[in-house]
Amino acid sequence: LLFLFFFKKRDKKNAWPAWVVKTDEERIQNLTMKIADFQKEMWLPTEKIDGTSTTFTMKREKFGKHTFYICSRNVVFDKPDKKCFYETNVYTEMAEKYDMEKVLESLLKAFPNANWVTIQGETYGAGIQKRDYSLKEHDFMAFNLIVDKIGRFDTREMAKCLKSYNVPCVPFFEPIELPGTCDDILELAGGSSVIDGLPREGLVFRSLDGSKSFKA
Repeated sequence: LLFLFFFKKRDKKNAWPAWVVKTDEERIQNLTMKIADFQKEMWLPTEKIDGTSTTFTMKREKFGKHTFYICSRNVVFDKPDKKCFYETNVYTEMAEKYDMEKVLESLLKAFPNANWVTIQGETYGAGIQKRDYSLKEHDFMAFNLIVDKIGRFDTREMAKCLKSYNVPCVPFFEPIELPGTCDDILELAGGSSVIDGLPREGLVFRSLDGSKSFKA
């Protein structure tokens, strides 16, 4: 029984945080029946970064304590030497580079009624995917700031908030009305990356209130 007790505690510690929704934007090709509805509102285009999905989240615990999680798309990384797909643990590397634990602590203080806060983005650069963005190292850009009881921030509000913590965000452009066909939306997704001027991976379109999004 003692063995089972410790085994369950270990599993719970490394389990996926239940409040975090895994990142996976729907392709516009699968949403063609909704394009007419999409045209009724404005959308904010953001550059789609070709990297590995990275999530940092923190939950309040009793007695003023907190639990900090570092995650890939599907795995919780609790130690820097925990093996991942890449030669080094790029997820804990980005947590250290941007001091994410302190950032999330500060955000929880800024939102005293929230039980948790989450920053999601892409880690990209050398050795991550085929597109290295002309980098010899790794970097991170946030695309989601989600606060308990508030929801996902509008991209512009996220960028303004995270700028004070020196956390970079994905490039975004002026709000637009969507064209009427899937092909026209895909054509919009072409162009050059803000990061290095080479062809970009695509665009993610977000509603101005931050509640809806899709990729092209």
